[in-house]
Amino acid sequence: MRIGIDARMYGLEHAGIGRYVENLVQNLLKIDKNNQYVLFVRKAQSNQIKNEKINLPAGKAGIKNDPEKFASQINGAGNLKLKIVIAEARHYSIKEQFLVPYLIWKEKVNLMHFPHFNVPVFYFGKYVVTIHDLIKHTFKGMATTTRNPLFYWFKYFGYLIVFWLAVKRAKKILVPSKTVALQLRKAYSLPESKVVVTYEGVDKKLQITNYKLQITNILEKYDIKKPYLLYVGSVYPHKNISNLIRSILVFNSKYHDTVHGNYLRLVVVCSRNAFWERLRKDINELNAQNFVNLAGFIPDEELVILYRQAEAFVFPSESEGFGLPGLEAMASGLPVLASDIPVFREVYQDAAFYFDQKNPEDIAQKIKKFLFDENLREQTRTKGLELVKNYSWSKMAQKTLKIYKCINI
Repeated sequence: MRIGIDARMYGLEHAGIGRYVENLVQNLLKIDKNNQYVLFVRKAQSNQIKNEKINLPAGKAGIKNDPEKFASQINGAGNLKLKIVIAEARHYSIKEQFLVPYLIWKEKVNLMHFPHFNVPVFYFGKYVVTIHDLIKHTFKGMATTTRNPLFYWFKYFGYLIVFWLAVKRAKKILVPSKTVALQLRKAYSLPESKVVVTYEGVDKKLQITNYKLQITNILEKYDIKKPYLLYVGSVYPHKNISNLIRSILVFNSKYHDTVHGNYLRLVVVCSRNAFWERLRKDINELNAQNFVNLAGFIPDEELVILYRQAEAFVFPSESEGFGLPGLEAMASGLPVLASDIPVFREVYQDAAFYFDQKNPEDIAQKIKKFLFDENLREQTRTKGLELVKNYSWSKMAQKTLKIYKCINI
């Protein structure tokens, strides 16, 4: 079978979806010895994949100098081929509606996997789609955009059409949690058999054993002062970072003496975008500049140090599809404080300490209890290290491969 994957969101530059695509591709190529894969990427991704030298079975052959040519390896189990095809079209653009279907047709793909809802309207082949969440269905309006109202609502209407077509035409829909599966089936009246939960995993480079860099140098590099809470992820409105900042202000005005007599700080790790500037404005309006460090993007090999030196990871989101950053924090040995929402209860179970994400006072009180209670912190940390063993990118890829084979029968 010739399987195509839209990998234009490959890599950490595209946050959680990028990490999902990267791990899906790498693990499929490790475990699948029979099928051929065609990755549709932009030029930036082709260079990244080439530099990473994605391992094929037996781990010796990678992408050759020309990323548009075949990279193949023959082993005892058969011949697996990988082809990189340049699809230079931005996501959500008019160009992707025409170019991507043409390239897929040209490559004679038997089954296509779109790892995001933006399936081209003019693609009529057999495909599976990954729906990570329905956040845009719930969080909408001018507070969620930096565009002018006319353009935003035009784009939002287009989003609803593309999303509807994507889920209705798909042979199977992959989702990262039972929470999203239930939301999706209810919203679109889908049969239970069409929606499959494939839990995500944790990168080994973020796990507790990978701890080699100098601590002091990394903290100084990003001007991070201890003690601090850590947040890693985007700063879109539904992430609720402004309420978290308010809780830090409440904590420092009432309880700061519980943390060695020092003021508590919040470190936010996130790539810069329009909402980053909006958050900076909120920080200034709240007079929280002394307590919030917008550290920007930090690579994994340095991020693991920040995980290990923080007091806790805080995840105040009002809605998520899975909650991967919290699991990554647990894997590095950092206990997690999280919003009391269904998906976190499903994924984190009893390995996180929960708070009312809408109430800064409650968040501050829960932070106080957590930081003051050493036994609670250690129990949460231990449970987190055990919990992450249940989540594996390899397991996710294996289940995804079974779906591919099921559809091709």
